[in-house]
Amino acid sequence: MTNKERIEFLYKEDGIRNATFLDTLLHDDFILEWDSSEGKLLLQKSAIINLANELKQNYIDSFMEISHFIEQENQIVVKYNHKVTTIENPKEFVLIAKIVAIWEFEEGKIKKGYQISKPN
Repeated sequence: MTNKERIEFLYKEDGIRNATFLDTLLHDDFILEWDSSEGKLLLQKSAIINLANELKQNYIDSFMEISHFIEQENQIVVKYNHKVTTIENPKEFVLIAKIVAIWEFEEGKIKKGYQISKPN
């Protein structure tokens, strides 16, 4: 699987809520710098896997509406809207965040991530 295919699976196949997939995708020394509504966060691999499990428990379905996908050498940039369905309303996707992420790969795994999100 190429780096592009890995990121496409992450976003297009709901890999963001798949802890097993994330465990294979993220480097053991992975770090994410995330500018979020809570401020600047530094998250390691275990925190991302925990977040995936929370997303899986809290939402019925998840959908990434990708508007930009740029690949250059070992980096991929993705701009997307994250939409989910809730337990109360499983048939309607609701926008929960607008996100731009930059992923840096090393040896077929994501080693670093930079993300900016804006809640809806």
